[in-house]
Amino acid sequence: MSEANLFETMHTDPPVEGDARPSALQERAASIRRSALWAAYGDALGWISELATPAGLVKRTAGAALVEPLAWTRRIGGRSGVIANLPRGCYSDDSQLRLATARTITPDGFDVEAFAKVELPVWLSYEFGGGKSTKAAAAKLSQPRTPWYANTFSNWTNSGGNGAAMRIQPHVWAVRELRNPLSFLVDVVRNAACTHSHPAGMMGAVVHALALAHALDRRQAPGPDDLLSSLDVATSLPNVLRQEQELDSVWRPAFEREAGRQLEDVWRDVASECKHAIQATARATKRPRADRYSTVVNDLRLREPARRGSGILTAVAALGLTWCEERPHEAMRIAANETGTDTDTIATMAGAILGATTNTEPPVDVLDSDLFASEAQRLARIAFGHKGAGHRYPDLLRWIAPSTRADSLTCSKDGHLYVRGLGRAKALEDPIQSASGGFSWQWIRLDIGQTLFIKRRQSLAAADEQPRMEARALNTDASASRSPSSGDAGHGPGRHERSPSKPQQTRFDLDRALAYVREHHRNDRDIGRAIRRVVRKGNEGELAVFLASLINLLKTDGPAAPPSRDLTG
Repeated sequence: MSEANLFETMHTDPPVEGDARPSALQERAASIRRSALWAAYGDALGWISELATPAGLVKRTAGAALVEPLAWTRRIGGRSGVIANLPRGCYSDDSQLRLATARTITPDGFDVEAFAKVELPVWLSYEFGGGKSTKAAAAKLSQPRTPWYANTFSNWTNSGGNGAAMRIQPHVWAVRELRNPLSFLVDVVRNAACTHSHPAGMMGAVVHALALAHALDRRQAPGPDDLLSSLDVATSLPNVLRQEQELDSVWRPAFEREAGRQLEDVWRDVASECKHAIQATARATKRPRADRYSTVVNDLRLREPARRGSGILTAVAALGLTWCEERPHEAMRIAANETGTDTDTIATMAGAILGATTNTEPPVDVLDSDLFASEAQRLARIAFGHKGAGHRYPDLLRWIAPSTRADSLTCSKDGHLYVRGLGRAKALEDPIQSASGGFSWQWIRLDIGQTLFIKRRQSLAAADEQPRMEARALNTDASASRSPSSGDAGHGPGRHERSPSKPQQTRFDLDRALAYVREHHRNDRDIGRAIRRVVRKGNEGELAVFLASLINLLKTDGPAAPPSRDLTG
């Protein structure tokens, strides 16, 4: 199949009230919902067996067959952490970061700044099984002077794991033009660049996004020939990225300096590696054996530590699983029982693809299944041009990420719990103290519907000491104009980040605004955000000083100076 046939542009006029097209929205929303639920289901099932030996899996399941998600225990927080009782359907970092990605997508597009500077640093406080690259990247992004497009954490140019590929599905769910890859691939790469700068990590995300778009559009998983055709698009992506200012002017030269090679050359090598993996997987799935997926695993050598977490190999293996078994329930079981592989990530990526092609629902509800379903509905509406309130993030001009993983959970004077950047929460159980006695972990549920097992201090910081929350993702719906204390149950999470009974008064800080535009002056959206902040909060004199400094900065703008393949996610 040619590239033109695979990605021909669809008619994308906005929906008109009263016409027949709302049924198309309903059909798309149902497919996205099942894609989201099966992705979460695969994650919940596969996480139980992630990196386990056969004997270790028997211990985790207490001897039960791993057929559906079940309750189990796991040490959280390393040697100094605690043993947590994980409820049935509990999911891992794969789905946690997928929800984080979804929250940052609004009718105005993907807010990469909110994802990089709020979601990722806060995620460290509640992450389940995060990979080394993702955690290192998130920790570096918590530093105020680290922009998403120059996140030079340790070994950053070798971050080729699957930690980006596993979370980018919402970018596909939120677009109408599924046969126009540029409608979602640029945001996929922007998302990936926050944590995975090696093209192997990015390519895994791109290949998976193209496969998911094909499945969602045609209601069937792409075959080997379809996938090979899509590589033409994936291979040409470096040329597209030249239109992305931050990536082209800062990220690209920094990567090329550190790697000692041109991005196009590395990207071409990675595309060739991907092509060979697709061809090997296609051959394996054509063999007349009942255990064809085991053959895929062996042929791709997915149990080898140096290959197990590869972004490319994981994306291809997930497609190979769909070629071996089209029934999502059975496919998830097969993936989860291939011990020694990255079971949860392969299962979650295959689940997203198969979920888009099936009319069946997962047999067991995952934890927070209502949240996965509601976010799927919201993204489907965005794809069809509907406006709606999104998550309310902190004002990024004043936001300071938690200094440690234990500082995300705070408490108001009237006893309400708040997770910085994510909003109000309630305790589900008493804190569990670590053996060392320094920190605790606690099950909580956010008002937005997400359940977290969060690291915390014994004595929580006061919530009203945190930066004030301001509305973002403005829209024309009536729900968006409601006050933060109106009790709206729609998509306005974070509205209770501070106690509504005691508003926090803050003084405008011109120096902070100037420092912000010096760091973000290559992003027009960020400049606009800063100007709006100064207009709203500053006086005429401060506005004049700010604009004069901004004009001078833009006139004298030169190439920015950026301040080391890891396959562990």
